[in-house]
Amino acid sequence: MKIPENLNEFMLWFKHQSEKYFETIELEKDVAGLQHQKATKWKKGLTVQELTDFENELGFEFPEELLEFYKTMNGTDLTGINVFAEQGLPYYYAPIYFSYPEHLTKIKELIQEILEIKGLTIEQMKEQKIPLIFPINEFYFMIFDNQTNPIYFLTSAYNRNKNQNYIYGSLWTDTLKSWLIKDTFNRTTHISDLEEFPDKKRVPNYWTT
Repeated sequence: MKIPENLNEFMLWFKHQSEKYFETIELEKDVAGLQHQKATKWKKGLTVQELTDFENELGFEFPEELLEFYKTMNGTDLTGINVFAEQGLPYYYAPIYFSYPEHLTKIKELIQEILEIKGLTIEQMKEQKIPLIFPINEFYFMIFDNQTNPIYFLTSAYNRNKNQNYIYGSLWTDTLKSWLIKDTFNRTTHISDLEEFPDKKRVPNYWTT
């Protein structure tokens, strides 16, 4: 499939292609982890004023690709579903993509949890030029590095030697475009860009473990 280079065209293309794909999918019953439900559709994108309000709520401006994403779509009408590989556990439902304002509190909590462990505030990050972070969902964050704004897996971990929590960060995709394509069309089978393109030159940032 030919993927548009222009951000606006890409987001429109992605929305159309992903909804067509969602019409055809069936749950993979031998897989654990959130999956998209059949016939999932994207919610209407945000207005310019809603995007401004969103940024103001978080205290920082979004990069262009995140703005285009939310201008085009604002989460999905159906949550993701985890069937736990049919091991007898109750199905679990949670958003695969966050919506505004529905998930604003959760977004703030996820950011705050990480910043508390790092001993940082948004203002300190701006002053020290530390890349800001935005949770695409519960474990994957866009890193505002002003280069490719990659998607990282960020989570708290425990260092036994130092008897303290720390943040583990690993690059998952180099761009939001790559994340959207892999996470939607190959959600249960895709690998990180770091694994798929190991020879690509990358500059580590503050969040790289």
